[in-house]
Amino acid sequence: MNYKAPRGTHDIFGISASGVSLLEQRAKVIFKRHGFEEVRTPAFEDAALFMRSIGQATDIVEKEMYIFEDRKKRKLALRPEGTASLVRAFIEHRMDVSMPAGRFFYMGEMFRYERPQAGRYRQFHQIGAEFFGSSSPAADAEIIILAQDLLSSVGVNEMNVYINSLGCEKCRPLFREALVKYLGSVRDLCEDCLRRLEKNPLRVLDCKTDSSKFTEVPGMSDYLCDCCKDNFNLTQSLLKSAGCNYIVNEKLVRGLDYYTKTVFEIRSNAIGSQDALAAGGRYDNLVGELGGQNTPAVGFALGSERVLLAAQKTGFFGSFQESEKIFIAVADQELFSEAFSFAVKAMRNGLKGNKNISVFGPVNGKSLTSQLKFADKVKAVKTIVFAKTEFEYGKFLVKNMKDKTQIEVLINEF
Repeated sequence: MNYKAPRGTHDIFGISASGVSLLEQRAKVIFKRHGFEEVRTPAFEDAALFMRSIGQATDIVEKEMYIFEDRKKRKLALRPEGTASLVRAFIEHRMDVSMPAGRFFYMGEMFRYERPQAGRYRQFHQIGAEFFGSSSPAADAEIIILAQDLLSSVGVNEMNVYINSLGCEKCRPLFREALVKYLGSVRDLCEDCLRRLEKNPLRVLDCKTDSSKFTEVPGMSDYLCDCCKDNFNLTQSLLKSAGCNYIVNEKLVRGLDYYTKTVFEIRSNAIGSQDALAAGGRYDNLVGELGGQNTPAVGFALGSERVLLAAQKTGFFGSFQESEKIFIAVADQELFSEAFSFAVKAMRNGLKGNKNISVFGPVNGKSLTSQLKFADKVKAVKTIVFAKTEFEYGKFLVKNMKDKTQIEVLINEF
């Protein structure tokens, strides 16, 4: 039987694996500059954690979560996103008491049962950050700029930042009432919209099928209380002062129920559509709702595969400097130990003139011809040959695998 990766998953290797690693490395550098510390959470959690935080009426909970029972009949779920797990850790380890002004970031695999498409998988990599303890619009603006800087670090510079305010528990009910009244006048809503209209009307605005019908939908800005209005205005002012261009989109609601006040998405045409590469917002009530101290918070996340797909379109992978492949061969097998010792030193320290190398060999018990064929297979640029005559004079042969020329080189000079 031939086994294949399950539908919606993929193997990452070669330049794609290098891209994921580089994105994560650059993210860590940027997070460190902003004072964020790394947290790693389990790949699965109590399923109720996600149902409570994300929302029962969301697509993630209703259609996309991988839920299973363990041997003791406990209902668990593979994490579909990172915020709920980090908030759980924040509460469990009493960080809401000991360090309520915490800044944390995470990286790891997430799992959602959704339709696979370009850059979107059922198992995917996510990078995110959460800023706890500040209700200031400055925190909102910093998170948006942080996400923007991270995308720019991998060459995604043509992007649009969309923002909106979802208000608070004081003003959102007024908007909800007006929205339900308006949606009741829209004909032929799809099944998802009809279901959402009953459970969570704001989510109707996120519909990809019926969005073109909502031409006269009421805007949240008309219903914001003075506090939320001031908060949103200051967020915009801070973004402008930092040179961050943005567009207010009153249909932007995000797909998770825990959001309050400012939400945002960063989109790019680099992947041929206006799908979001990064998104997030404020969630001032989630820590308290999950059993912790009332703690304001704001955060964002991005999908690594989608970001790297956009980066590829902008030529980011063309800037990769691949290591030079060096093969170590032996013409005389009694020199195998010396060749092996040299290979280990090169692997640890690089060569004197080049530290960016990948070392292959030596191979025991093979003829020199076989070894050179193997060097060609691994696409070695040079092959270092340990031969008895040259070794007696403290030298080895360096063979150029492209033009097949070779020279003698002193071992202690290479």
